[in-house]
Amino acid sequence: MKDSANSKGRKYILPRSRILRGREPIQRLFKKGRIVREKHMDLRYLCIPGRPGLCLMGFIAGKRLAKAHERNLIKRRMREAYRQHQYLIRDITQSGETGFQGILIAKKAAFSYQAVEKECIRLLSKVQQDLRECNKP
Repeated sequence: MKDSANSKGRKYILPRSRILRGREPIQRLFKKGRIVREKHMDLRYLCIPGRPGLCLMGFIAGKRLAKAHERNLIKRRMREAYRQHQYLIRDITQSGETGFQGILIAKKAAFSYQAVEKECIRLLSKVQQDLRECNKP
């Protein structure tokens, strides 16, 4: 399978090593993380000083939303939207001194990929500014 790339030469890949996994990091995000909200999704995140290049993202769709196949569909859509636009965050973490951990949380199950993508871009853009502030000396 070929890696696709946009006009700026960025590769659109999201290996498993860049997906947030495990109970402890997720609990830490819920306890200490900041939150930005949109209509259908929330993004909880932490800036991690002293960890340049660290950029992990998790994806959550709770059981109360829908049946399993619908939750899996929304998580696939969130992963794909993040994969396409992860450069908004990765460029800052690679060039600065601060790492990033985040979770995209679905609040509704029945919405299109286009809506997911628009909200993902808005959420990541909001976080960009905070990451830039964390990277300033």
